[in-house]
Order: sequence, then C-alpha cells, then structure tokens
Amino acid sequence: MTEAPDLGPESGLLARLTANPGGRRALQLLRWIIPIVLLVLIGRRLAELGWRQIWIARPGNIGFYLLLVMQFFLQPFGDYFVYRGLWGTANTPPMAVILRKRLLNTFMLDYSGEAFFYFWAQARLKLAPGMLVHAIKDSNLLSGGAGLVMVYLMVLALLASGGLTIPAALNVHSWIFALAGTVPLILCAGLVLGHRTLTALSRAQIAATFAIHFIRSLLVLAVEFGLWELSGALPTAVACLQFVALRLVVTRLPLVPNKDLIFVGAGIAAAGLANVSVTPVATVLVILAAADLILAATVASVAWLGQDA
Repeated sequence: MTEAPDLGPESGLLARLTANPGGRRALQLLRWIIPIVLLVLIGRRLAELGWRQIWIARPGNIGFYLLLVMQFFLQPFGDYFVYRGLWGTANTPPMAVILRKRLLNTFMLDYSGEAFFYFWAQARLKLAPGMLVHAIKDSNLLSGGAGLVMVYLMVLALLASGGLTIPAALNVHSWIFALAGTVPLILCAGLVLGHRTLTALSRAQIAATFAIHFIRSLLVLAVEFGLWELSGALPTAVACLQFVALRLVVTRLPLVPNKDLIFVGAGIAAAGLANVSVTPVATVLVILAAADLILAATVASVAWLGQDA
C-alpha cells in the first residue's frame, strides 16, 4: 500500500503553536479571552431581559429535560460505534475515554479531544499500521461530510416550508458559495475514489462510518427540533426549524471555541430580528448551553475517576 502523508493530530498549525512557548501562551489567552468577552456580552443582554423573567420563562415540560440528556449522549455513542467498526471489538475504546474526548472538545478548541484520543489509542491499542491515524482523521472528515449533507437538507426543508429565502447577492456569486460548501464532500469523495492511496480504510468501512455519522446528525437535529417544540418558546414549527438550522451552521464553524456561547448570542439576535419574544428564547438558549457544559463536565469527570487514565 502506498504510504499516505501523516495527517494525524500531532501535525498541523495547532501542534506547531503548542510546540512554541509563545504559541502556547497565545492559545491560552485565546481560550480565556473569547469566552470572557462572549459571557460579558451575553450577560449584559440577559440582564436587560431580566433574570426573574428568564427564570419564569423556563420550559415546564419534563420531556424537554429528558431530550437534553438524550442529546448529550448521541455523539459519544456515535463515536463508539464508529471506532468499534473500524478497530474491531478487541480495540473498541471504552465509553469513558470517548466521554473524555467530548469533554476536551467542549471546553477547549475543536480537535483537542481528538489529539488526546490519538495519544491514548497510540499508547494502549494494537492496530494495523496506518489504521490509528487514518481512522481518526477520516472519521472526522466523514463526519464533516455528513454534517454538510444535513446542512443541505435543512436548507431544502426551510426553502420548502418558506422559512428561508435566498438573498439576491447570494444568487450573483452562488458558484463561489457552492464550491466552498462542497469541500468536505469533495474530500469524502476523494477517500472513496483514491481509496488505498489516501486511506487505510476499506470502502465498506468508509460507507459504514459515513452512515453512522449521518444517522447521528439526523437524530441530533430531530432531538433539537423536539427541544424547541416542547419548550414553547417559538410560535411555529418553521421557527423551530430555523433555530435548529442556526445551531447546525454554528457547529459547522471550524476551529472556533465556545460554539455554545456563540449560538446563545446569535440566537438572541435572531429572535429579535424575527420579532419573536426574546425572553423565552433566551431562556432555552441558556439552558441548552449550560446543560451541555454541565453534562460534559459531570459525566466525563465521573468516567475519569472511575477508570485509570
């Protein structure tokens, strides 16, 4: 098999920055400054709405909170089945390790959890040559492709329901946006067509991994739609679909930390622009962001204590 370039998490811009003392300090400042600025801006907006009003506007449906917990576990279980399919049952990572990976991705920069996962697997698993690097790299690539397909489906659903109109400016340069938006799918197609020259995965493994990521993305969007419906914060199903789409777009932003805080700010702004009552929307946004952070910290910390690192 042709030796593929090493594209593991130990290479790239992030690794070069962390190897340099000045780069490490800059990353540390970035990790602190961005959330602080976002928290200040969001806190001021929430204070304007009134903390008591926000508390009163909290969802009362118990199903809302059950879906919150369900949503949290969809991604870890998806990763569990992906790596079980790629590495076999004997090398399936424990759920505790996958939860730690999710914790790092939640609290730090994107793919910091993947770097931890790579070094953990390198130290503990016995895999065929190239399978470690390519499984992690290509799983993330296929996840991006599946997520992009979901973006396309959401756009079509919003266009069909009247929840989205394409701006005239976008029509003029539509080919640029179409090209930029298809990059992950082009890379996924490259894996299939290039096959053994680009990856250690078989075509069957590529198809199965993409299918798992796609199903997981579909379930996440379905649960998020259910959360907005049960919250009662939005007046119509189309409005719920719009906020699901907004979060999907925010989560697709590459290498952006604290996406939950960005979504809170964007959601509050979107509610104001859509002439929707802002207080209940802000309440749901805060609950969504807080629940993800609390669940990630609690579940992963318990898993960390329950198993040797």
